[in-house]
Amino acid sequence: MKKTFFILAFLGISTYSYTYSGGAPSASSGSPGDNGQTCSSAYCHGGGSATGNEVIAITAPTDSIYDGLSMTITLGVKPNGSSTKVGFMASVEDASGNQLATSSPGTGAKNVGDYITHTNSGTSVSNDSIFWTFDVDGTTFPDSVTVYAAVNFTNGNSQASGDYVVTTSKTLYKGGGAPFELTESAIQALKVWPNPAKNLLTISSPDLAEVRLYNTLGRFLDLDFYSSVQDNVIQLDVSSLPSGAYILQAVNSQGIVQMKHVLLQ
Repeated sequence: MKKTFFILAFLGISTYSYTYSGGAPSASSGSPGDNGQTCSSAYCHGGGSATGNEVIAITAPTDSIYDGLSMTITLGVKPNGSSTKVGFMASVEDASGNQLATSSPGTGAKNVGDYITHTNSGTSVSNDSIFWTFDVDGTTFPDSVTVYAAVNFTNGNSQASGDYVVTTSKTLYKGGGAPFELTESAIQALKVWPNPAKNLLTISSPDLAEVRLYNTLGRFLDLDFYSSVQDNVIQLDVSSLPSGAYILQAVNSQGIVQMKHVLLQ
């Protein structure tokens, strides 16, 4: 009888840890609406300490939100060697702590209600970086919204001990009117190929003036690998860049910005 009880208990513990490896439990984004709660403070991860070298960034195409338009959010993490497995939970709230809807989770992410979290296959760090994307939806936005994220850095021992959580946030403010640069027609006009790319990346868009390439932490790559614009087309020599995820911004002669996520092999 004792032997049977021991086996059942062991299986229960294993299942618990495995379940959370496929996403953080709800209400653990570290936001005011979650009372600051994270996986570290209320659930199973803890015992580790941040190195201080970790970099976490929340980026968006612009710092403004507009009624009736979705805003694509990118959460990028650079562990700087501190972890090979990283997870997260994110929430978007107004100034009163009310949660806004999120949608369209990108690769490696999923919705848990209005929260966004990692999937079981979306935690592996590649080239010392990892990122996830999702949309913030709003028919009528409040004056400001804040994206909150609790990022869990694991030590790879397949258990919860020795892990730690770092929290971050970014506030977006409501803009006036409806920006042309965020309309669906503008987004569809931007073409980028091949994607993923290895050597050359080609960008085409009406009235194209310049392109800007950022890493997933929002750092502008000010490198001399741009070609001149010909027939609304620009080619980038990306052969010297590390493999991984990047954010490309295309700008036309009126300053209208379009955005695309690209992968380099």
